[in-house]
Order: sequence, then structure tokens, then C-alpha cells
Amino acid sequence: MNGKLNSEFAVLRSYFIRSISSIQIPAVILMLLFTVSNVFPQTFTRITAGNNPVVADLFQSTGGCWVDFNNDGYLDLFVSNGNPASQNNNLYLNNRNGNFVKITTGAIVNDGGSSIGGTWGDFNNDGNLDLFVANRNNFGNFLYMGHGDTTFTRVTTGHIATDSSNANTGAWVDINRDGLLDLHVLNFTQNDFMYLNNGSPNFTFTRNDTMSFLLDGGAFSIAGAWADYNNDRYPDLFIGNAGTQNDFLYKNNGNLTFTKTTFNDGRSAIGGSWGDYDNDGNLDLIVTNYSNGKNNLYHNSGPPNYNLVSVDTGIVSNEPANSVGSCWGDFNNDGYQDLFIANDGASAFLYLNNGPPNYGFTKVTTGSIVTDVANSFGCTCGDYDNDGQLDMFVATRLAAGNLLYHNNGNSNKWITLKCVGTVSNKSAIGTKVRLKANINGSPTWQTQEVMPHTGYNSQNLWLHFGLGAASIIDSIKVEWINGATNVYTNVPVNQNATIIENGALLSVNNYNSEAPTNFSLRQNFPNPFNPSTKIRFEIPKQSQVKLSVFDITGRLIETLMDEPLGTGNYELQWNGQRFSSGVYFYRLIVSSNEGKTFTETKKMLMIK
Repeated sequence: MNGKLNSEFAVLRSYFIRSISSIQIPAVILMLLFTVSNVFPQTFTRITAGNNPVVADLFQSTGGCWVDFNNDGYLDLFVSNGNPASQNNNLYLNNRNGNFVKITTGAIVNDGGSSIGGTWGDFNNDGNLDLFVANRNNFGNFLYMGHGDTTFTRVTTGHIATDSSNANTGAWVDINRDGLLDLHVLNFTQNDFMYLNNGSPNFTFTRNDTMSFLLDGGAFSIAGAWADYNNDRYPDLFIGNAGTQNDFLYKNNGNLTFTKTTFNDGRSAIGGSWGDYDNDGNLDLIVTNYSNGKNNLYHNSGPPNYNLVSVDTGIVSNEPANSVGSCWGDFNNDGYQDLFIANDGASAFLYLNNGPPNYGFTKVTTGSIVTDVANSFGCTCGDYDNDGQLDMFVATRLAAGNLLYHNNGNSNKWITLKCVGTVSNKSAIGTKVRLKANINGSPTWQTQEVMPHTGYNSQNLWLHFGLGAASIIDSIKVEWINGATNVYTNVPVNQNATIIENGALLSVNNYNSEAPTNFSLRQNFPNPFNPSTKIRFEIPKQSQVKLSVFDITGRLIETLMDEPLGTGNYELQWNGQRFSSGVYFYRLIVSSNEGKTFTETKKMLMIK
């Protein structure tokens, strides 16, 4: 580690002095005592192949984001590479066979930077993900506009591109629920920045310096975690402070004002993640602490007050470490959120959720994912090979090679969901999904939210639900951040699906690994059908794809998809449950980037 980075971490370590407060634990929280339940074990294989650039590259990495930046239905990876300023950040393109190709040309990967982390979101609602990168040491932050492939345009004008600060975290968030992503930049030992999106046609930003959460510039703020913890569809903010400073929670009042709560438990916070680990419909919070401090687990009490109550019992909050990154995820697909914590200078923690009635945790003690010792910082889970199992990426800060673990899986069922806003922001950040399925003989609701961050400077916009042995998903309820609620019933398991706001739930599977050479639309199957059918089509190049359904009179009844897609063979499932028996038509319109248009229409028959 170079002298400058060593100096920075020496300063941080001086801030990270743990102070322990006496905390009273309500009796209801005692359910989280460590108990052994029906935990499905899970194993991982560490990827060490020399031809995999994700683990072969040696950088001082700080965070990672699983994102499908070329819209081909597979998760790609962005890695921020911290200090020194001479280091470029990395983009890895998923080649859909379990490996990655390193992108070496263009913006993002050649701009240097003192980059601590990135956050992805579609700020101009064009269907292509954009990227903000936070830089330390007044280097100046980066804003990139995505084009739906491996190319990006760096934005060089406007406050986001010209303001300099000691930025530590960025987050795309629709703070005023106008359907546009705004940007929060969390700065270390100075006031934060908030940029409000002005919308079309230019999608410029106006900096706001008056919101209350921006004015705590004296705090040693490291972590910022946005989520709607009180279920009013307005994003709220947790800020974790280093040293012995207490942490802050800001409740969004809905009019660009916030109500601040201060936690009396300063423990050198450096990261935070929201997740509903006890399936009560309310987001709970894990806060990771540095300087050999114990981590904080907060249980959300739910309505009417939605208090976050410290759970200072059980193994999750009783193991000291230099903890940094964290990630909630159902790693064994049993229907209950597990927890992974990355530690600097030690092995990681993996806690499997025991489920009802106590929702305690069992610590995993074997396997490389919890025995490898590394200087780990940000971490993020995502199913990069689309096999239905959550894999894990861990960034390491001392140029020793980042860590990638492939989940060996089990026979439990699952579903992965990508949400696409139409009235809400296109990335659906801030949208909640509630899913009901029969888990271990009991009807069980699970809740997740599309968030701009997890843990420390990491991200995944896709939602993954484990379903145990469930053969069908009873209900999926989508609470879009802009107010609409969509409900889907009798949804098949074991699939990657896309949910369009106020539209269909579509099964999207790239069913053939060979790249197509021509545009084509296949006959639906089964045909006749009742009430679901599959539609396949092939896209040989990056294109805007629109798939619509019409009734026998030619009246448009549903637009199934209208978004950019990369090269691939696609399969969508349409559920006609809301419509009557009869003849229907489905039409594919494809507009390639070269200006060429392909259109084809086919007939199908639904018999109920």
C-alpha cells in the first residue's frame, strides 16, 4: 500500500475508536438469540482461474457493483479501485459462459481517479444504465452516460462534474418522487452534496444545499444507505459515522424536509445494509463497524412508529472485527435472508438465517468464503451465471487480487426480478417487491427493495428471492415508488423475470448460448394456451425492442416490453389471466442502432 493510502487509513484508524454504550433490549428482540433451526447448508467455490480477469487483476479495490450495463440479461461487474489516483477503475463484461472480458478502451476504465465507489442508475430514463463515481482527495467526481453497450460518455459540465470534495459514497435516489433519479454525494468531514434532476430534455442537475441531512459537515461520515424503512414510499437515509460519533437516521417527510434521529451507539460505522431478515414486511438494518468493534443489528419494530431497535444479542452483533462491506441475500434459497460481512485483515462472516419462529442465525465456519483472510472492503452478491444461486464478489484493498465465489447451489427454488419503471424512474430504485409463497408448509411473505447501495460502495439492482420447495409463487406485489401497485399471481418458479410498471411480468430467459445472425419472431408455445404462453425472438445486435399484444379487433391491450436489449435469444412468458378467451396477435418491432427496423406479427389463441 502506498504512503498516501497508508496515511489515510492511519487517520481513519484514529477516528475508529470504539465506545460501548449500555443498551436496553426489549423482550420482543430476545427472539434473535442464537438458536439452531432447519438451516439449509451452502457451499461456495472460490474462482482462481488465471484467465478470469476479475480475480487476476491486482488493484487497491474498494467496492463492486453487479449491473447489466449492456442489457443482455447477464450481470456485468464494475470495480472501483480506490487510491492512488493513477489507478483506473475496471469494467468486466459477462461473456455468458461463467467468465468475464475486461473492457480496456473508452471512458470509465481510462480516467484514473481516487475512486472509492460507484452507483448505477438510469438518470435520463433512456433504458441504459449510467454511472456516478465518488472520488476522494478533492480529485473531482465522475459522471458517465451509458449507451447500452460497453461505451460511455463522460459528462464534463455541470455541478456534478465540476464540484470537488472528499467524496466517499454516491447514491442515485428519487428523493422527491418525481420519476427522476437525483444524486446524493456523501462527503467525509464536510457537508454533503444533493443534486436534483431537472428532467427532459437535457437532464441537467441543480445542486441543493439546504436539506437538513446535508449540513452535518463535521461528522466523520463514511456510509450512506437509502431505503424506505417506514413504508411510506419516500426514501429515507441512514448515515454511519466513524470514530466514536453516533450514527444518524433521517426520515423523509415528503417535502424535501427530514426528521433526524441520532443513535446512541457510536461504534466506528463504515457500512450499512437494509434487509427484511424476519419477513415481517419491514426493512431492518445491519451496520458494520471498524476498529475491532462489534457490528450493530437493528430490528424494525414496524407500524406505527417504525423504531429501529438495537439487537445487542446473538452472534451477528457480538463478534468484533474490522468489518466493512455487508450484503443481505438468500444464499441457500430457503426463503430467509442470510448475511455476509467482509472484514479488513481477517476472514469474512457468513450467517445463515434459521427462519421462524426465532429468526436467529447460524455462523458458517467451513469453506474458503469464510476462511480466506484478506483486506476486504466492499462486497456484493449476484447470480452472474443465471443458475439461480447468489454468487459473491469481494473487493480487496491491498492489490492482492479480488475475491469471486461461485455458489454451488442446491435444489431449492428461486426467482430473480428486474423491475423497469415507466412512471417511476426507469431503474425502479426505491420500489418495493413483496412476494408470497408456501415456504416449509407455511404461507410466507418476503420483502425486498431496489436500492442504490449495499454495505460499502457496492450494488445490485436485481432482486433475488429464494423459495424453498415452493412449486408456484402465489403472489408478487410491486409497490412502485411513484405510487402505483401491481399484483401478479400464480407465477412460475426458477426463472429470471422482468416486471414492467403497470404492465406484464415477463419471463426473460436467454435460451440459446449461440448468438443469432438475423432478427426473428417465433410462434408462441403452447398454442392454444390457458392462460400463459411463451414467446421467443432473436436479436442479432443491440436494438430497441418493443413487444405488444393486440386483440382480434387490432386494439392494443398490453405492451410487454419497450426497452433496449443486446444480442441474444430471448424468451418471454405472457400471462393472459386478465383477458377472455379468443384470438390475439403479438407484434415485435425492433429498431437497431443503425436505424434499421424489423417488424413481425403472429397470431395466438387463448382457450379458457
